[in-house]
Amino acid sequence: MTENLKADALYAMGYSDEEHRRLIEQEHLFGRHTRRLFQDAGITLGMRVLDVGCGVGDVSMLAAALVGPEGSVVGVDTNQRSLELARRRVAALGLPNVAFLESDLRSLSFDHPFDAVVGRFILMYLGEPSEVLRLLAMHLRSGGIIAFQELELELPPVSSTRTVALEELWFSLLLSTFKQAGVETHMGLKLYQTFVAGNLPAPNVHMDVHLMTPTDLLGPRAAAQVLRSILPSMERFGVGTAEEVAVETFAQRLHADLISTGAASTWLGLVSAWTRKPSG
Repeated sequence: MTENLKADALYAMGYSDEEHRRLIEQEHLFGRHTRRLFQDAGITLGMRVLDVGCGVGDVSMLAAALVGPEGSVVGVDTNQRSLELARRRVAALGLPNVAFLESDLRSLSFDHPFDAVVGRFILMYLGEPSEVLRLLAMHLRSGGIIAFQELELELPPVSSTRTVALEELWFSLLLSTFKQAGVETHMGLKLYQTFVAGNLPAPNVHMDVHLMTPTDLLGPRAAAQVLRSILPSMERFGVGTAEEVAVETFAQRLHADLISTGAASTWLGLVSAWTRKPSG
């Protein structure tokens, strides 16, 4: 990358053991949507898939289930501790067709092209995401699939009744912390233009939004886990304090707010995009 290009963002979530547990548990919130994206894009048996920004391996394992033992998956990340956990997890599941590589996404080198390049929550941290997509497409065969999912962090909570105050606090702290870290908070809605700017065909795009309700425990728990992970960055940036969020009881209090209001309230929007590399 040249000196004129925008620097990557700080990963405000950190790399603690608690963050690793959060990444694993977030699969309950996003996994079915990622599977749908991959199936819609055409990822299927026998394919060779590159998963960039793989973290602790959940997207890689999801892709492995779709490509089967005849296919293969290579996950790439820059954090050694995350990759060590990912390797232990696939070994425990007996997935010899999943391998992990420690590398920057912009300096990858492979002997053979992939059928698909995928990623979840990675472009939002990159200073030049369209340039990275252009480089990643070089590792695809003609007609190969490129599929990414990103959060739309600028989408404020919408409630069916009166405002859920604790969720609004959560959203404000989250948005401010990510902005201070240099994250592209509009990455979800910018996926379409990012693909096009990366010299890729216009992608198919859609958005999924998890709804928290009085009977939902997953959304409040996931919100509290996010707060726990960003707390050190939040305090460092002066956005909020541990006393202000009281993270140990946050999930229970948010759930109680949903019960008291009887509300259905939106979580963050998850935007999915996929396209194919032109033939020739």
